[in-house]
Parts: sequence; structure tokens; C-alpha cells
Amino acid sequence: MSAPSAASSFRYGVFLRPDPGTCALLTDLHLLLRQQYGLVSCAAYPPHATLVGNMPTDAPEDELADRIGTALAGTVSFTAYNVGIEKGGGGIGFNLHDLPDGSPNPGITALLDTVRRAVAPVAKPMDHYRANPLDPGRFRAHLSIASHELLLRPELRPEILDFVEGLGWEPPRSFTADTVSLFRFRSPDWHARWWLHMTWDHVRSWRLEPGAAVTLDAA
Repeated sequence: MSAPSAASSFRYGVFLRPDPGTCALLTDLHLLLRQQYGLVSCAAYPPHATLVGNMPTDAPEDELADRIGTALAGTVSFTAYNVGIEKGGGGIGFNLHDLPDGSPNPGITALLDTVRRAVAPVAKPMDHYRANPLDPGRFRAHLSIASHELLLRPELRPEILDFVEGLGWEPPRSFTADTVSLFRFRSPDWHARWWLHMTWDHVRSWRLEPGAAVTLDAA
């Protein structure tokens, strides 16, 4: 795999990929909200649940991928549950953090901990606009529907929430969480509204199996 040096214009994200049906529904939602309200931040990303988001690092990309792959080698797939639209916080998203009974999904929390421990030695502090340190004590795994723009325009949130709920779209209620991906992001200015001009590349994915993680072909 050709690995660029981690220049200051790059950020990296480690994402859990949902099932294809959920990915398709999220894509439709993001494009619809872009067309109706001009929201572009969610549509700027591939459909995902964040494990590590927009992380600066000076580590070579190969080292970053090796750290993640080594950590995932001891990780097994699990069932993730979409328990509906999360109404708390500044954005709008599907709750992927919990089990149907409302308790935290141990598969999600363990995967979050595994990935963050793997990259922590090479991660730099996130200093960009609207940086989210993903405090493990507060972060809830989710599938974003509307995000950064609602932090800037909170008055839109009730209308957009009503609009999304009015669609009546039902995503799959559960899926096998077995694919973790590394993405490379670039923006001309991480201290402004980066989602307006951000581009990204898929770097590598790992497929989790019971007792093992198998690396898929690099992009």
C-alpha cells in the first residue's frame, strides 16, 4: 500500500461500516436534506459510525493501519442495533450505542475502546473547527443524519427532526457489525467549515470474524 506522509492537511477517520441497506438509507437521507435544506456535512462523508474521527497524526499511514489491524486481530464481530432516532445533543442521528433494552451495547463500547487505544500513541490533539475529542465517557455511537450545520443553526433542528420523522423511513433494526475502515481526509482549512471543501479516500478495511480479523484489499 502506498502511504503518504501524514501532512498537516490530512486527517484520518476509523469508521464502523453499517450494513448495505442502512448505508443506502443514510445516503438517501443525506442527499434529501442537502436538496431540501442545503445540509452538506453528512453527505460529505461515507455512511458510517465513528470510532475515531478526523484525527491529526504525524505517523506514517502504514504505521497507523498496522496499529489498527493489530488491535482488530483480537476483535470479533457482533450484532449492532439501530434503536431509533436520538433526540439528545446538537445533531440528529440514529442511536447505535445501545441494546434494545436501553443498556450500552458491549460490542460497540469494546470496539470503541480497542480502536482508540490503538491510535492513541500517534494521535495529535484535534484543534480544528468544531473538533470533537470523542470523550469515551460522553460519546455515544450513532449514525449521523444531520450534524455540523445544526450546531451553527440550532433553530433548524426541530423542523428537520419533524421532517425526517415524517418520512417514516425504517432502517434495518440490526446488522452484523463486521467491517471497520480507515479513511484519509483532506481539507484546505481544518480551522474553518471543512465539510464544504473536504475530500476523502478509502485507505483500507478489515472484516471481523469470530476470533480473527481478515484484511480486505486496500483501495
